[in-house]
Amino acid sequence: MLEFRNVTKKQGKFWLRDINFQLEEGFLLGIVGKNGAGKTTLMKCMLEEKSSYTGNISFQGQDVREYPREFRAKTAYVADENIFLNRKTALENVEILGGFYPEFDVEKFKKFMKEMNLSGGKEVGRMSRGEFIRFQIAFARARNARLYLLDEATAGMDPVFRKDFYGILREILATEATVLMTTHVQSDINKNMDYECRLEAGRMVYYEENTGDME
Repeated sequence: MLEFRNVTKKQGKFWLRDINFQLEEGFLLGIVGKNGAGKTTLMKCMLEEKSSYTGNISFQGQDVREYPREFRAKTAYVADENIFLNRKTALENVEILGGFYPEFDVEKFKKFMKEMNLSGGKEVGRMSRGEFIRFQIAFARARNARLYLLDEATAGMDPVFRKDFYGILREILATEATVLMTTHVQSDINKNMDYECRLEAGRMVYYEENTGDME
């Protein structure tokens, strides 16, 4: 279970205030809100090693700040600004970075790349945005991540692949992993998310099970 209890974070003039929710394994949470609502800040509370939030975040019964190494070993962050070696190919990145993850499975990585029609021989820096997002997902799946944080992963995504993308997320959820995904696309929320969290000006205005007719 992922749990936020009274999480508050000040970042410059912006406040993320009193975020509370619980999300069980095997479910997809869509975090929606306008630019500046606090979506990325919420994710970075978990990702930053010395994040200055107050309150408590726990995953699988462990406090994120008390067990940062264990938490990061379980967590995959998929976003435009993620750091890989741009002048190396996808497979070269795996050779260099995969060793940091004890459970990394190179053969699974190759399998997932093939399923998404990606070449392991292409330089990461030459990938399109959509290819880079898919590469990150293949990398995360190959290291058996248990929590996926996807920041605007479908922005600008090819409409044809978008359907396949949500199929991939369902395969991930079937392994009892947990997925949080920020998005601006309400139709994606309605069709694909198990729960919806809406942020406005740093506050959570609702957190509900998705019935498919959210407005």
